[in-house]
Amino acid sequence: MGSFSWLRADRTTKRSNLTKGDRYKILIPKEFGGGFIKDTYYDYGHVFHGTENEADLYGILAYWNGCEGMDYSYECGHYPKTMEEIIKYGNTCKQSNRCKGICIGCDDKDIDKLKFPLKLVSASYNRAYEECEGRSYRDPEQGFVKTYWGKDE
Repeated sequence: MGSFSWLRADRTTKRSNLTKGDRYKILIPKEFGGGFIKDTYYDYGHVFHGTENEADLYGILAYWNGCEGMDYSYECGHYPKTMEEIIKYGNTCKQSNRCKGICIGCDDKDIDKLKFPLKLVSASYNRAYEECEGRSYRDPEQGFVKTYWGKDE
């Protein structure tokens, strides 16, 4: 399997996609605490790569959209409800949890149906999840090359 990535949900920069090494933000819906996480895009959807808090974007997506059967740490005592709990107890990197996120949010037509799609934006973006009209769709170039917004987009 090759690399993969997403298109940015904002248009505050010329770049349209995320590639390895890009600084970016994950906007968090108010329902899960609001705000954002700022990170460096590693690749393959990893968040906080190589740290004890490593997470996965597809696993996060599955929690945000209430996928059933998610495997989380029983130390939490309940289905993780905030972004902090999702990162700490959600086992987002576990393959079964990632697969649930992939099933609901890999294809553009599926992303359009989600209540809480991923909204990955430029590091300089300064608005809330609810104020961002865009969604992060899969990157046709899979993050292999930097792409830019076209004039007609």
